Amino acid sequence: MNTLSKPELLAPAGNLEKLKIALLYGADAVYVGGHVFGLRKYADNFSETQLEQGIAFANSLNKRVYLVLNGFAHNQDLDQLLPYFKILNKLKPHGLIISDMGIVQLAKAHTNIPIHISTQASVTNKYTTKLYKDAGAKRVILAREVSIEDCKEIKAYTDIELEVFVHGAMCASYSGKCIISNYSAGRDSNRGGCVQSCRHKYHLFDPETKEEVDQKHIMNAKDLMAVNLLPDLIISGVDSLKVEGRMKSNMYVANISKVYRQAIDYCFDCIVNKKEINPEKINTWQLELSKVSNRSFSTGGLEDRPFSESIRYNFDKYEKDVDYIGTVKDCLNDALIIENKVPFEVGDQLELVSPSHDTQTFQVTNFFDLRGNRLEKSKPNSIVSLPFEGHKEKYSLLRKCLSA
Repeated sequence: MNTLSKPELLAPAGNLEKLKIALLYGADAVYVGGHVFGLRKYADNFSETQLEQGIAFANSLNKRVYLVLNGFAHNQDLDQLLPYFKILNKLKPHGLIISDMGIVQLAKAHTNIPIHISTQASVTNKYTTKLYKDAGAKRVILAREVSIEDCKEIKAYTDIELEVFVHGAMCASYSGKCIISNYSAGRDSNRGGCVQSCRHKYHLFDPETKEEVDQKHIMNAKDLMAVNLLPDLIISGVDSLKVEGRMKSNMYVANISKVYRQAIDYCFDCIVNKKEINPEKINTWQLELSKVSNRSFSTGGLEDRPFSESIRYNFDKYEKDVDYIGTVKDCLNDALIIENKVPFEVGDQLELVSPSHDTQTFQVTNFFDLRGNRLEKSKPNSIVSLPFEGHKEKYSLLRKCLSA
């Protein structure tokens, strides 16, 4: 019997700052998009220089960066790939996430970088997994429609790394196979332009009278949260637990990285040492994850086959318990330098979430612009100096509880 291994925590990184935040808050690895073929056309994405800096930062922490090249390839896309492979051979990311078999062959011919088969390939069974292993893949990222029981069977049949999603937005179709965005907005979801048409509210008309009868969300899926399934996922032998969200906020990235790091470590320790898992800890992590903007949660296809009633969600607004105020860009002896996103004011009760320290709660008594002028209320997208006497750490995040 193989020795049980702790699965990797893999977080999204839409830009260099989010890469650093994810790794500092506990992720073992991040996945990023470059400017070539990365399926998030409207994310910041990484230039060659930024990718080099991100890989160097990850290497300094003994962590990993995987590069996404998982769009659906057309002939006109191919010319830019070969020179890009030369760049990647020099930068040495720790894996390439690819969905197209032709691009897999090109990557193997022109790089020595490990190949991860993307969830866009919709791998749902053991025979397809073995096919990709025989083709030279190191890892298969299983479709989100695959259950934990399926993972066990696939792992027993094929000795290859398996990766599954455990948190984040759920696609209304098999991932990457939707073209509603093409019709509704003229933007190709399979080439990085998805406008998430399934999230929109639609006007419904009676086909006989042509009169509007309702307005509702008819395709939207709940977000995925599987922190309560971590024990089963660890026992299944899955190698990597992945979080969706390259276009989400610094607060989201920090939140999921810190919570899932704590949860994976705790559950793995309990399993290895045959200790009972405390359900109160699981509840605490679920509550912390639900504080950040979400569409309510389900466990997706990990427990139930998708498109059941438990996965669909008719919503009027996103749910959250906190506002993301800003990121600590620098620390002075007596103050935090904050890149402010959402306004706050004197008298507000705020929380400071840090990579290596417990959350600190405090009341704002005064703060200043960078010229030393005292402020009563901040302006969004500004830099402010906030006096603070507690533990200070770069890349800490400020948030405000909406009930405060």
